[in-house]
Amino acid sequence: MIHKQQLGFSDKDIIRGLCDALVRNYLSNVAKGKNIKPKIFFQGGVAANIGMKASFEKALGTEVYVPEHYDMMGAVGAAILAKEQVQKTGVSRFKGFNIADSNFTSKSFECSGCSNRCEVINICNLQNIIGCFGDRCGKWSSKLA
Repeated sequence: MIHKQQLGFSDKDIIRGLCDALVRNYLSNVAKGKNIKPKIFFQGGVAANIGMKASFEKALGTEVYVPEHYDMMGAVGAAILAKEQVQKTGVSRFKGFNIADSNFTSKSFECSGCSNRCEVINICNLQNIIGCFGDRCGKWSSKLA
């Protein structure tokens, strides 16, 4: 971006280029091998960025829709999945609303259990590990209740 500024490109053109690059990265990595067909909905916080919407539309050659509650759809989807899981298993891992008042720490380590050598992040409440992420094989996260 600095090089483009030095060459005299406008801020508008630089930002458009950044949005285009992010869209290309998404389509070639996250969406790789997936058939994306209209009607396309763009959700999450980034959907508020009109430049990203325009770049997706240009790359996909079709209109991209940003729903009214684009910033809450992920939370609603997670709640639906949690509800379905509880209905299926009869077990909830809900920790209660007061958990927001707790103090959490995180600690990481590199797992040498396989060739992935993942950096595993443990989320702790006091000395208890209550969650983790980063283990691609599920070795650590599958042990938590």
